[in-house]
Amino acid sequence: MKKIAFLYILYFLEATPISPGLNSWFSASELSYAGGGSLIFTPNSRVANPANYFPKRCFSTSFILYPAGIQAQSASVFIPKKSQLLTVAINHISYGTFNGYSEDAAPKDNYTSSETWLRFDYSSLLNKYPIRYGVSNQFYFSKFEEQKTTNLYLSLGVIWELEKYKASIGLSIDDLSIKISSNSKTNLVPPLSYNIGLSKKLKYLPLKLSLNYLSIDKNNQDYFISGIFSISKQLSLSWGTSSRKFSQTTNENVLKTILGSSGFGISFMKNDITICYGLYLYGTGGLVNGVDLSLKF
Repeated sequence: MKKIAFLYILYFLEATPISPGLNSWFSASELSYAGGGSLIFTPNSRVANPANYFPKRCFSTSFILYPAGIQAQSASVFIPKKSQLLTVAINHISYGTFNGYSEDAAPKDNYTSSETWLRFDYSSLLNKYPIRYGVSNQFYFSKFEEQKTTNLYLSLGVIWELEKYKASIGLSIDDLSIKISSNSKTNLVPPLSYNIGLSKKLKYLPLKLSLNYLSIDKNNQDYFISGIFSISKQLSLSWGTSSRKFSQTTNENVLKTILGSSGFGISFMKNDITICYGLYLYGTGGLVNGVDLSLKF
């Protein structure tokens, strides 16, 4: 019952009638940015700007725990070559086991529900211009009771690097859908989603600041502010919040209103290993937390 209630909450908070997994987070770093930071390289994120670049070969894995025992796991391998980056990844979210009932409310076999994305991302520099472009191809497999669906999701991104100002401007169009197979009676198409981002390293502070505008449809538009504060070469703090605090608030108390729809995180870096813990607070009182582990090789 708790799992069903949480999926119901996601439906209204994220405003997607297609799948709660499309707006789920798979990275602890992403939690700490509260869903922003699209121009900050985030291991295992499914919806970051696909034009992002990372200069080192790296393996990364994440484990995210949602309320009601819902869990998400991810694993990614990043392979750079000159100015190009190839990413192979898998993102999986399990909603758990549910009691099965017939249309007459008679008990029947239990069933499990889950969603899985198999991702192949590619990004490259546009000739000698300070512009990167990227594409993310995601094969999607879902299982909800007896309904099974396979789709191809396509995301496109571009990032303009402004070296003089230590800033970046980016745009991504996410989750363009191509139906492959489905035994579902419904045939819903995801609304067009696009993300405009701006990031900048501040001159007098060890802080990289990120601003984002996300539009899923005309009734679902949000603003995000997030950043990374580098305390030392081994330690950094991340944070984020968004305008979702106004739509998610329950008006229970002032503290929940202030902290709602906010994320916090801490990262430890030692040699080629990075460990990140992140959490996100819903305005309704729920909490999501998780861990990233990245290894350069």
